Amino acid sequence: MARKKILIVDDTPDNIKLLKAFLSGKQYEFIIATDGEEALDKAFSEQPDLVLLDLMLPKKSGMEVLKEIKAKEKDMPIVVLTAYGSEETAVQTMRSGAEDYLINKPLRKEEVVHAVESILERQKEEKEKNNASAYELLSSFEHDFNDFLESSLRAVHGDAWWDAAVPAFVKTKCEQRRANAQLRKKSLMPLLYYADFSFYVPLILYKDELEGIDNWRQVFERYFVNIGWIKARLIELNHIRNDIAHPKPISELQYSKLELFINEIREFMHSSS
Repeated sequence: MARKKILIVDDTPDNIKLLKAFLSGKQYEFIIATDGEEALDKAFSEQPDLVLLDLMLPKKSGMEVLKEIKAKEKDMPIVVLTAYGSEETAVQTMRSGAEDYLINKPLRKEEVVHAVESILERQKEEKEKNNASAYELLSSFEHDFNDFLESSLRAVHGDAWWDAAVPAFVKTKCEQRRANAQLRKKSLMPLLYYADFSFYVPLILYKDELEGIDNWRQVFERYFVNIGWIKARLIELNHIRNDIAHPKPISELQYSKLELFINEIREFMHSSS
């Protein structure tokens, strides 16, 4: 399992040593920055799982760093550390996007450990929930998209659509997968249901000049904006699907793309302008 990366931003060496000592034995990887500009550089290049951020920094203040990180990486958790804690400071940091913790100095081990462990555990739970929700969304879309592909091909090519308008390698893979499902005594589905995202673009763009087959021109052009539009969305959805399958936690940005692209494609699936 990959170690969680924690970016410690503080210009006082003793504070850095103390934070590392508090969190030792937890299998964290520590990244250190001692001024505001270095903090921003490492936050964006290293993509830490959590930032421990001092407010009093050279070059750029901690508040500036907090705002700039959140402007670009709104999901990156940040815990603010300050020797000048006040209600006003707390309100300002929370409005700027800090997590639920503002830790006053002198630092106390139990407070630091609780903050770090709570945020990372919540982050893990949110990512697992995100992945489960994304998987359900993708599965539902694949089911409907397979129905759409079959009905669209059948409307143009009739009952001969499978033999006439499906690439040979797609036929072979789908037939193999259904045979494997039969061996495992699973309920059998129509052949195209065994297709996945890696087959969709080749199927939509399939041509056979000798047989006069051109799936894009004859079948799908009237549904989608253009080839590049549908190709780009299906490729991106395939990348997200692969991340979920590994499994690899997907980001909020990926989830937003997933919802947006699926909704866009569904809208065009149901119109033939």
